[in-house]
Amino acid sequence: MTSVSEQTLRRELALQQVRLTLGELFGAERRLRGREQGRGLTLSQIRALVVLEQENDATAGDLAKSAGLNPASMTAMLDQLESNGIVVRRRSTDDRRVCMVSLTETGRAVVGEERVRWQRLWDEHLKDVSEQQLLDTVQVMQTITRLLDGQ
Repeated sequence: MTSVSEQTLRRELALQQVRLTLGELFGAERRLRGREQGRGLTLSQIRALVVLEQENDATAGDLAKSAGLNPASMTAMLDQLESNGIVVRRRSTDDRRVCMVSLTETGRAVVGEERVRWQRLWDEHLKDVSEQQLLDTVQVMQTITRLLDGQ
């Protein structure tokens, strides 16, 4: 039988491991953001395009939030995506100050290809992780998200 202090120590060590691993995850995500993905797209671009696929259209501000970018960076990103024929921008009919963004057919094809590529990677790398482990991970990640959001 283990003592309460041993249990407390093991829990503290496990929490420390979670914090260190979370830092490693954040670092890997930053490195991934810097690397170009399929078709020369960055992770931030892919995130914005996935939002557009789900919402059909969105404001540049909403896309900036979803991609973790400031509005100026999003404008530059949209300039590039539009010049490559991936998105199209138009003024809102309700408020001309608002710019709405939507995917072109080329953009929809790009998102579809990226989805297949990422699904294959996730399936390959997580094939030995059980459904219960995945669900437990989701719960822990949601708790950490609330912690980081100050809730």
